[in-house]
Amino acid sequence: MIETRQIDDTDLHNVLSFTSDCYGMGFMNNKSLIAMKWEWCLENGAWFGTIENDRIISMSGCHKFKEGYRALFRGAQIQTKPVNCLNRYQMQSYCVADQLPLQIKYVEGAPIYITTNVSNDASGRMNRIHKSFVQMAKGGMVDYIGDEEIFYTNQSVWKLNKTKYFEIRNRYD
Repeated sequence: MIETRQIDDTDLHNVLSFTSDCYGMGFMNNKSLIAMKWEWCLENGAWFGTIENDRIISMSGCHKFKEGYRALFRGAQIQTKPVNCLNRYQMQSYCVADQLPLQIKYVEGAPIYITTNVSNDASGRMNRIHKSFVQMAKGGMVDYIGDEEIFYTNQSVWKLNKTKYFEIRNRYD
């Protein structure tokens, strides 16, 4: 059985297993609690995870950012979500398809921002995700706000169009 929910220190054993899996896959932003900013995110927001058979297979955080929140922070998955087809809206990602709706609910109506690394690719997959967000902007799911340095890394900032997101997401349910 697969479930997606908010996770916290009571899930720490499973989170540590997840960071070990991420390290083995070369996901440097998620290789340890320190690298993923575990405590900092808990102090400024929350973590969300997708769990299969008591094993975390995907995680992302949500924290205060600008006048709203930053969603999908340190998002990673060690297993792809099964969908009928790959798509430009990343619905094969547990972070985008299953964790983002919980993060939208968590922020209680506040604006949501998502960032992508412009050039620093700590996993070998971040550049592809950045390109996906360029396509999502063309489809209206996000709006490009601009590039800025966040945590010493040049990142693109995207503002989520929640209405368009749920319209698109419903196509894949």
